Order: sequence, then structure tokens, then C-alpha cells
Amino acid sequence: MVNATGADRGPNRGPASADDSSLRLENHVGLPLNFLERMARAAALAPSGDNLQPWSFGADGDALLVRHDPQRDVSLFNVRYLASFIALGAALENITIAASAEGYRAKIDYFPDPHDAELIAWVSFEAGASPDPLAAFLDKRCTNRKPYAVRPIEPDVMNRLNSASARILTTKILWIQDKSKLKQLGQIVARADRLIFENPVIHSHLFSTIRWTQDEVEKTRDGLPIQSLELGRLGSIAFRGLKKWPVVRFLNHFGFSRAAANHSVLLMQRCSAAGLMTTQDTSALSFVEAGCAFQRLWLQTTKENLALQPMTAIIFLQLRSRLKDYAGLSNEQIAIVDSLDRDLERFFSVPHAAIPAMLFRVGFATAPSRRTIRRQGTLE
Repeated sequence: MVNATGADRGPNRGPASADDSSLRLENHVGLPLNFLERMARAAALAPSGDNLQPWSFGADGDALLVRHDPQRDVSLFNVRYLASFIALGAALENITIAASAEGYRAKIDYFPDPHDAELIAWVSFEAGASPDPLAAFLDKRCTNRKPYAVRPIEPDVMNRLNSASARILTTKILWIQDKSKLKQLGQIVARADRLIFENPVIHSHLFSTIRWTQDEVEKTRDGLPIQSLELGRLGSIAFRGLKKWPVVRFLNHFGFSRAAANHSVLLMQRCSAAGLMTTQDTSALSFVEAGCAFQRLWLQTTKENLALQPMTAIIFLQLRSRLKDYAGLSNEQIAIVDSLDRDLERFFSVPHAAIPAMLFRVGFATAPSRRTIRRQGTLE
């Protein structure tokens, strides 16, 4: 049977115990040498919130275990770990694509052990797959936060972007390309982004993920190099001065948070299209599948020589409203996220039964000033 990701669903079985004699880290029976290690490394190329990489990998004989590490991303945006589940879905899609490049079909059994909530997938492999053309772009995909060139995307390219994830039937993509509508969307996004500088919990988490020097980047192999924010040299220096919450709180008396968030309006105006990916509900599986679909779309975007930036604050704040989970928010901020939920739904005419899972902008741009790096995707 073929599941929503296009990979075959494996048998409903759990992993072996740690001392099982079938547990091997190399020379797996029936698989090429170090195959599972290569699949883990491919998985680790997936995007994740603030590049925190909320995963770990293990082996069970010839199967790859994909686990959620809940300690990696504890941000206020990661409501009920839905952001992490999107990242884990992207990692699983990378495994499926990378396996196909070596002639193997990934068979994914989602949440195979009811007693182990952190085991997201048990992935086995069988020979006979055709190479996925997106495999060549696994290590080329990246976030680009630059303003994009203002020009339309050709209709045939848009058709290919839609087709890239169309086989994942639980997700849909709603597009905006009209310039005036993109500006309106930017204004909605900016209301969400204000909270980055109005909520001390969100602010603290963001600055904990910034890597200010090359030594920090190499030491942690996670988070965001300051250059990747595309602030320029002087902007990066000024941004570091915002690390202390009392400074930001003082500046907010003079409208700083609103002014800073207006950058999102500029970014939305300076793109070719914005897309909203929806899924069918707020279950962990639905968001894993949304992650698979979003990764395929992003890889196709890369193949088309287009830039992409996820716009995530609004998504995960409106999810807090939908779930009535307002932890960490003041009464005023609760009112804001409730309005974001309503306005995003109206703006995109989201069907009543659909759940917004990812918002992003797409366009034409030069290469980003800096890319993030990853922790090594190793078997544990």
C-alpha cells in the first residue's frame, strides 16, 4: 500500500531492544555498506524551526528509526510540537528521496509504538525504486531571507510547484500573486512578527538561537548564523544590542516593535508569490505529512532556481488560537493571536475543515549571504 508521502508503509512493528543482536550500525543485511548512515545524513539536511533539528536517528537491523527529541526546540511557537512534526516530516521525505537515488523504496510506519511517543517512524527499505529527480537538490535547498526581485513566476513553473506535493492528499496549497494582496498579507504577517519584540519568552528564545561568530556556529552546528538574517554588517551590530529584554521593552515605548515588524511588509511586497499550505487537522501525523509535502515543494522551488522563505510566526501563533493553548501570552497578545487566526482564514478563504500549517514566500533572488549548517546525522 502506498501512503501519503509516496513511500510504502511498512509493517506495524516496533523497534528491537537496544541489546538485540540484529542491531547493527553498518554492513546491514541486504543493504549497501553504510546505507543507513547516508539516510540519516540526508534526513539531517531537512529544515527545522530556527535550525534546531529536533530529531535523532537509530538502527533496528535494516530499518532506520526516526525519533523526536523534544528538548531541541522548546520555543513558544512550537505549540504541541507541531513545528517539530513538520521538520520531522521533511526529514522523512529526505530519506524517501535519498533512498530512491540508490534504488531503494522507503517503507514508513508512522508512530509504530504506542508506548513510545518520541518514536516517529520505523523506516525499512526494499530494492526497486526509480531515482527521484529532487534528490540532486537535497543539499542545495536553503532559506533565503533577502528581498526578492519583483517579477511573476511563469504559469508552467507554478504548475510544477503545485505538482511537486500533489500526491500528499492531506495537504493543499493556496497561492497569492497579486501585488496589492501581497502587501495586505504582509500587514497581517507583521502583526504576528511584532510579538517577537513584545513577548519576552519569544524574544529570549530567538536570541538563544543566534550564532554570532564562526566559532559558535562550528561548536553548536545548529541555530542561525547572524549573517543568515540578511541584516547587513551594521544591522547585525545593531541587532546584537537588542539581545537584552529591558532594552527592547524601553524601545517599544517609542514604537520599535511595530517598526521592526514592518520589515515583513517589505519582504511580502518583494516576492513573486506567497503560499499557504493547509492540512486536514492538528494531529501529529497530519503535520508530519505537511512536512513531507512542504519539503517536496521547497525542493522543487530550488530546482526551479527560485528562493523561498517560511513565514512561521503567524502560523504557530494562530495555531495557539485554534488549539486554545495560550501559554506564555498576555491577555492583549491572546486577542492578537485570535485575530490572526480569523484574518488569515478570511484572507486565504481557507475551507472550514482545513488547518493552516505553513506560510511562505517565493521569488527570484541572489544566493543568501550565509547558510546554516547541521549537526551530523549519525545513528545513536
